[in-house]
Amino acid sequence: MSQPSPTEQTALTDSGPLLRFASEKVNNLDPALSLAIATARDAAANNAWTPQISQQFWGAFSKLCDLVQPATMDSLVASDRNLESCKWNRWRSSSKISLAERSSQRYLGLLFILLAITVPLQLYVWMCTNITKEIGDIYAANQAIINKNLDTFRKTAASTSDVNHTYTQAELNAIDQLTADQSAIDANLARALYETRLLQLVSTLLTEINLTSASQTKSDNWFTNYNATLDRQNSQQATSLRIQETANLIIGIFLSFIMPILFGTIGAVAFAIRAISDQIKTSTFSQNAPTRHLLRVGLGALAGVVVGLFNGLSTQLSLPPLAIAFLAGYGVEALFSMFDGFVEKFRR
Repeated sequence: MSQPSPTEQTALTDSGPLLRFASEKVNNLDPALSLAIATARDAAANNAWTPQISQQFWGAFSKLCDLVQPATMDSLVASDRNLESCKWNRWRSSSKISLAERSSQRYLGLLFILLAITVPLQLYVWMCTNITKEIGDIYAANQAIINKNLDTFRKTAASTSDVNHTYTQAELNAIDQLTADQSAIDANLARALYETRLLQLVSTLLTEINLTSASQTKSDNWFTNYNATLDRQNSQQATSLRIQETANLIIGIFLSFIMPILFGTIGAVAFAIRAISDQIKTSTFSQNAPTRHLLRVGLGALAGVVVGLFNGLSTQLSLPPLAIAFLAGYGVEALFSMFDGFVEKFRR
């Protein structure tokens, strides 16, 4: 007669939670398993441990482990409420939480933090992009008006250059048309100036701007007025172009470097949250799961950076670059499998 070995004693201790889990999850549990385990525990308590009892116990323990798969003793221990909850988590009635609960809280908090950063940045990029496009459309519309009237303007200016010239009805009609189009150009320039000020205000994060319109001097001569409008169009468009280039540089930095990292990380965090949810549902959340999920988040951020290096992916997949960054973070295995294929080709 003897006591069980330390390994056997550990297995005897673990058999209790495993047997309880199997009783809750397995239909028609074999009574012989519980009897063999109960006999072994009784023998260990009464110093009546024998090789025969050990043989029967390990056979029952092996069958029990097979029955509860994919759950393991490690995952069952991780579900125990034996950890202190966060100090800031005041609304929880219990002061003890499980490892799975703590991991889910942390990744949910990380997700909300990333969304709180990403949504304003996405709104910033969207505003700058749309305002830049609007400014370009306004100047393009003005240029279309100018190009349409170019021949009429030159011919009318040449034929009426003499101070003592007597205007014909056709020339008066042409001047009226040019004057009307000039008013449309001036209105578009005023709108473009407002949009440019707004773009500079948004792109520089509400800092003070010093952007003024070119002075408008009205003359009795239609040629002078129209020519001044053309000069104002060129001058104001050049100023707007400089501001657009600055805004595009800032947007490019966000879209090419910062936003892919954020979206790749969000994709990895989303996968981790989904995996934790599935593992809690199936009681398979193990003690090393937080480490695996943390490494996956790091790989997701790296995937977001790497995706920016492959400019052709967006065209091949017919998806926006940020969507590809999110998918790369969510499914890092597919991305790194592709990299493994590239490396294998280089090896060959």
